[in-house]
Amino acid sequence: MSFITPEVVAAADQLGGVLGQDVADSLQQHAADVADLQPDFQPHQLLPTASSLLRVLKKSPNIDEALASLQCDRSPGMMQLLSYFERYRAQMHKRLTTTVEEDATARDNFAALAERRERAAGEKLTLEHKLRLQRLEMAKALGTLQAVHDAAAAELAELRRSAAAGQAATQGGAASVKAADEAAYAAEHAELAKQLEAMHLELSTLRADNREAAAAARKARKRVQQDCEAAIGEFDAEMGARHKEYKQALTAYNELQEQIKKHTAEADALRAERLAHEETLRAAAEAKRKAELQQLRLEAAAYAIQNAWKVWRKKKAAEAKKAAGKGKGGKAAAGKAAAKGKK
Repeated sequence: MSFITPEVVAAADQLGGVLGQDVADSLQQHAADVADLQPDFQPHQLLPTASSLLRVLKKSPNIDEALASLQCDRSPGMMQLLSYFERYRAQMHKRLTTTVEEDATARDNFAALAERRERAAGEKLTLEHKLRLQRLEMAKALGTLQAVHDAAAAELAELRRSAAAGQAATQGGAASVKAADEAAYAAEHAELAKQLEAMHLELSTLRADNREAAAAARKARKRVQQDCEAAIGEFDAEMGARHKEYKQALTAYNELQEQIKKHTAEADALRAERLAHEETLRAAAEAKRKAELQQLRLEAAAYAIQNAWKVWRKKKAAEAKKAAGKGKGGKAAAGKAAAKGKK
């Protein structure tokens, strides 16, 4: 039914080949009834033709595909009705599939909610009672504040009256003071005017003196400038002469430096030559000393050898004397020893 739109109903006479002749006739009948009931009609007045159309649609086997092939949008009313039926079906399915445990859980939740509602009602009563008490306390405090406000207002009124009286007295005194001040100001103004006139005269005199002093200062400055220029000229001339002398002295100094360098080089060469000669003499003296020392060592060695020989000879002679009494053999041995000693 959701595919039965006003466009489909209006074109029912042309859809016999697509939807079937019986469906097309039912649609035409429905369109005729709607046209007869225009402009004002109630939905229940179309119930007979709608029921007849629904029966014809149910009898048609492929009516859904045929209507869908028309590529028509479903009507909003039918879409809303289908959505309602879908939600109703889901609710019924949920109720039918609910278990005992879920029912118990739902009952427990409902009991908990009821208990919370009762507690909330009790708390509400308690809070209302507290609110009434607070209102009473605030009313008392407000009364106290109102009394304080009234006292402050009375005090303020009194202060205003006293201030008005003081202001009147002050204004009267101020008028007399103002008159006295104006008289004093007039006298002081006249005195100051006289002093100003005298100062103007003094200023004129000072200006004249200043002009004369400025003229004298200009003359003195000009004279000093001339003296300075003359002194600068003399200084420049003197500095030129001194510069020439400096150049000459610098040239002589450079020549003297060259001579000093030359003599220094010659002195260094002579010093090196003298050092070499002294080194040669020192080496010769060292060699001579070593030779003399070697000679002394040889003489000492020879002397030691001679002494040793003399000692050995005396020893052998003594041994020969001891062996003289032992016979010829001893004499022969002594003779050999003596001959050997001579050798």
